[in-house]
Amino acid sequence: MSNKQWKLNDYLTYILLTLIFLSAWTDINGIFTELPQIILTQPEGWRLGSHLGFVASLSNIAPLALVFCKCVCRNRPLNIIPINYIVIFIGMISCLLLVFLWSNTTYVFHQKRSVALLILTFFLALLDCTSMVSFSHYMTRFPAEFTSALFLGESLTMIIPSLLAILQGNGRLTCVSSTDFNTISNASTVAIYETSRFSVSIYFFCIFLLLCVSGTAFVLLQCTNVTKTVRNQDATTEPMVTEVHPIPEPTLRKLSPKLYILLLIGALYTSSILYGIVFSISAYVLMPYGHRIFYLGTILSPWMFALVWFLGTVKPLIAKRYLLILIIVGSIIFSFDLIIAVKSPCVPLMNTSVGSVLVLIIWLSPYIFLGYPRLVIANYVRTHSPNGMFWFGAQVQLGALIGSVISYLAVETFSLFQEQIPCQRVQC
Repeated sequence: MSNKQWKLNDYLTYILLTLIFLSAWTDINGIFTELPQIILTQPEGWRLGSHLGFVASLSNIAPLALVFCKCVCRNRPLNIIPINYIVIFIGMISCLLLVFLWSNTTYVFHQKRSVALLILTFFLALLDCTSMVSFSHYMTRFPAEFTSALFLGESLTMIIPSLLAILQGNGRLTCVSSTDFNTISNASTVAIYETSRFSVSIYFFCIFLLLCVSGTAFVLLQCTNVTKTVRNQDATTEPMVTEVHPIPEPTLRKLSPKLYILLLIGALYTSSILYGIVFSISAYVLMPYGHRIFYLGTILSPWMFALVWFLGTVKPLIAKRYLLILIIVGSIIFSFDLIIAVKSPCVPLMNTSVGSVLVLIIWLSPYIFLGYPRLVIANYVRTHSPNGMFWFGAQVQLGALIGSVISYLAVETFSLFQEQIPCQRVQC
């Protein structure tokens, strides 16, 4: 966004900021990425995913408290530094305990339940939900051109767990024919999961190390002179960005109050889909087209966020009418995902190559058409108000909460979707 020549300290600062944002969603994304391995030993089976999503949504009480404090103490600056230290520390401790306690079960209402996993997921989600708001607000201490580091770190929180899962061999299975001797000549196919290369505990330990790297990056940013020449002046307060770090006139985007609110609503809407609904319906959209398509879809989707980050660095701002067009197109494509999920397991063009290719395109496109506008919205509100990134983070988190609640009700309460069990033959 700025034409100034970057120096070594600028690059170091950008890298450290990216590493800080690793602690925002790496742990929760890691849990959901590891779910195919976790459900093999836990009593809840695949229903564990919706339980974890519901518990994670409860942790939104923390960012809501942060927003409440911001509104009550609007005349006093919000010191975000100790909050960041606290949430990173809680995340590190919770992830370390997860290494040893993830498989523990407890009898609750005469049934075994993964109580330890659910409790630790709640505390990890406290880190993620709060850090989305606090880290976004922390960005106001740095020049506007560093905002894209937030989205690069965000993409890595999904890419790194998926790469770990690939190395582990997560979710590899073989469909084996068997015969049900209780029925005459009734041949069936069962899924046999292959042994992973390393355990779930080692996987979570790797996630813990990533959180340690994130915490170290935050300490380096705060306690060294690496960013002294980069950081906005008077960083202990909430400075007006346009006063302490002047933005070239062509990139200064002053918004009307109505447009500012509409952009924040856009951030809420896109986040409710990307972080609340999409993850919950992945099995219903992709699994009917085969386990390989399900695997490809879940592995490729995190890379779409990296593509969004790249688009954001090339074109950080676009005209508002194009912003609206992208959101409308993304919403239309996402509606096809919903239609497929509702029709699951008897989906259109199942067991065909055309259907497999189309469903991957339909599945991956909303990440770009809705993710890129969300990045552009962040750049708009960042240059409009010193509190713009705080409210952007709050809207992102509120959207994720709304989407999670909608998904939980659709799956658990109203049973709108029927899951395709791996290797199961469906008669449509």
